[in-house]
Amino acid sequence: MVLWLTGAPGLVEEVADELWALLPGARVVDPGPLEPVVNGALGARGLAALEGSRGWGALVATTRAELAAWRSERVVVPRPVLDQDLWSLVETALLRAGLEAELVALDADDERQREKVRTARVAVGPRLREVDRHAAARPWLHRRADVVVDADGRSPHETAVAVAAALGRRAPPRSR
Repeated sequence: MVLWLTGAPGLVEEVADELWALLPGARVVDPGPLEPVVNGALGARGLAALEGSRGWGALVATTRAELAAWRSERVVVPRPVLDQDLWSLVETALLRAGLEAELVALDADDERQREKVRTARVAVGPRLREVDRHAAARPWLHRRADVVVDADGRSPHETAVAVAAALGRRAPPRSR
């Protein structure tokens, strides 16, 4: 089982940390720590060029599948996916590996997220662009997500509780 959290930058990581404590046997696997290695290998093209490639989606999905199979646990991936074609690639690769894939869209007010990014003062420019990209992706994410959770006015813990509750009361995820 792979539970993929998408949403504004920072939000998905905070909620994933809380979900780890709420979902028995869950493991958080964040591909973010690979960014410095990838950026070093790709030079000026950087991670954005790789994430936009078809190979990246397959690599990420295969890695998650291997981890989930090896650990026999629910893998929580806190990684915004803002391109519909990329999500289709990732989901297809997971399903081919025999894993259930659930896309959870965490939604929050864009201006509130921008203020949170500005206050954190970490990679402000790129993260602000990510908030804008998330806003642009919102229509297809809401149509496509297995679960949409409104994070406005909720702490990361409260949002994680809402995610866990939503997952518990809906139909089983798609699998092949």
